[in-house]
Amino acid sequence: MKHAEAIEAAITERRLSTTPQFAPLLELCRTLAAQVDTAGAEPSTRLTAAYLSALKDLRRAALEVPVRVEANALTRLRRLRDMPAPTKKTRLPA
Repeated sequence: MKHAEAIEAAITERRLSTTPQFAPLLELCRTLAAQVDTAGAEPSTRLTAAYLSALKDLRRAALEVPVRVEANALTRLRRLRDMPAPTKKTRLPA
């Protein structure tokens, strides 16, 4: 897997693109990943250091975003079961 593909997979997995505050970091990571891919087997020391630093920041950002778990049918039914029973409506005075 290339670095650019790995960055996109990480961004998609943690849904980081939905948080505007991370937009500059995501662009930086994408740019550096493309440069590392272009450099081939021997990227420069500066490029490698910048890329690793950006990955560290991306990891920290991913920890700030809560993980959303998609509810399946069973989870939705369990939530409904645990809800309080509806009570009789009372009429408000006119």
